[in-house]
Parts: sequence; C-alpha cells; structure tokens
Amino acid sequence: MTVDRYAALERATGIKVVKVGDIWWQQVRPFLYRPLLPFRKYDLKKTEDGFAGIGAFQYGVEDGQPSNSYLNPIVFDEPHNYDLKMLRYNVQKHVKKALKNGVTVSRIVDEKEFCESAYPCYVSFYERTKYAFDASRRQKDGFSRWAHALFQFHEMVVLGAFAGRELVSFEIGCLVEDTFILKTLVNSDKALKLGAPDLLLHTYRTGVCEQPNINTIYDSMLGQSSGINEYYIVRGARVLALPAFLHMHPALLWLIRKANKGIHKRLLGLDNEELVGCPRPASDQQHAA
Repeated sequence: MTVDRYAALERATGIKVVKVGDIWWQQVRPFLYRPLLPFRKYDLKKTEDGFAGIGAFQYGVEDGQPSNSYLNPIVFDEPHNYDLKMLRYNVQKHVKKALKNGVTVSRIVDEKEFCESAYPCYVSFYERTKYAFDASRRQKDGFSRWAHALFQFHEMVVLGAFAGRELVSFEIGCLVEDTFILKTLVNSDKALKLGAPDLLLHTYRTGVCEQPNINTIYDSMLGQSSGINEYYIVRGARVLALPAFLHMHPALLWLIRKANKGIHKRLLGLDNEELVGCPRPASDQQHAA
C-alpha cells in the first residue's frame, strides 16, 4: 500500500485521519494527533509549518533536531533473520502446541466467509476483553459493515487460525511501503487454549522473512497493558525510544501533569534508560541461562 491508500483504509474502518501537507496524521486521543506512521522520523521545521494551529501533535524528529519527548513503537527489526529456534523455549512450545492440536493457518480472501466465521470469534474476544473501540462491531450487522470496509482493500492480509473448520483466531496486517503493519489480532477463548496466537504470529513472520522488500514489522505503540507489551517483546520485538517533539500549549501540559501524572508520563514517553525496565528480547539460550 501507499501511505494514501493506508489512510483510506483507516478512515474506512473508523479511524480519524487528516492529511496536512504531505503527512497523514491520526487522532490518538481527543485533540492529540500523531503521524499515521509513528515509527518514522519527520523534519521538525516542515512539520511545524504545516500543522500549526490545528491542535496538539507529536512526532518523531530527524537526528539532531530538538525534541522534548519520546515515542515508543514496538517493532520487529531485521525480519529476514527470523528463526523460531532462536526464541524462548516457552514461545517455541506454544507454536508446537498449536500444531500438535491440529491448528492450521490460511489466508481468508472471501468477505462472506470472513463475516460468518469471524463474528463468533470476535464475540468471544469482546466478552473476555470488553474491547471498547467501535461498539457497533458487537452486533452482527455492525461487524459485517466493518468486514465489508476491510475487504474493499485487496492489499490487506487476513490470516485465520482454524481448529478443524472453526475459525478461532484471526490477525489483519498490511504492507505499507517497506513496513509490514500488524493491525488487528482477535483471539477467542479457545484460541488461547490451543496456542493459536503464536502460530499466527509465526506464520506472518515466516512470510515476511521471505520478502526482501520488507525492512520492519510494526506492531503498535507501547501501551498501558504490560501483559500485551511483554507478549511481543519476549517474542523478539524491540521497543524504540524515538526522540519526538510534543507540540502542546505549556499551560495544558502543566494541567495534565497536575491532574494525572500517568497520562503525563505516557505523553512524554520513555527514553532508553527508562526502557531498561521493560522485558528484553531473549533467545532460548539466554532464557535457559
């Protein structure tokens, strides 16, 4: 996908995006925008000129430019060196468990098939997590509208994990220029018992490994849930400390710090020293040691 095409996908599936100059921005919180590709570096002067007056915004800056915060994207870099045997023993065990349980992974390309098979999986996922974004998907009609919007973009990749003929887990990804983006992962309760999530991720990484034009896999920004962050980090992902510029009225930033230090800290992000406390990628040999 081009970035413009990716922005169209995000807009079609309920994400608020806006293009200013040459850059697409995504609203991540009310009145706060970050680039649609938040793992990239942008020229501070060009960005400031284009976005001034629209609202609070934050973006990674080019090397040597002023910064006042950090962005913390979770990425799998060097994707062509992926080897399951280099991951922790427990991760390997989950993949082998899924295969032993007869889980298979295949791409879903038919919208009708996806609507019928994925909706029960989504309901199970929602009942466990209480996922709040786009409440309309909880109903069959709303889920079908979301699926229809997705399948207008043939570049999108939907991988499904099946136990027999039952879809127990699915993950949506797409290639934007040279970065493969893991967008949406939905696991039923049954998927977790069978080890399906690890087999899905393994299948994606194996496929990316064979594509020389892909330089990075991007999953998400470091979030509030330590469990979700750790899930990817112990599977070889890395959290970056990308120097960033946060453009926000000083009085508003001061009020946020006084009202909620947690939100203030998340806005400023973590530098490399603070990231030392995060779980680190480790090979099986390191884990055993």
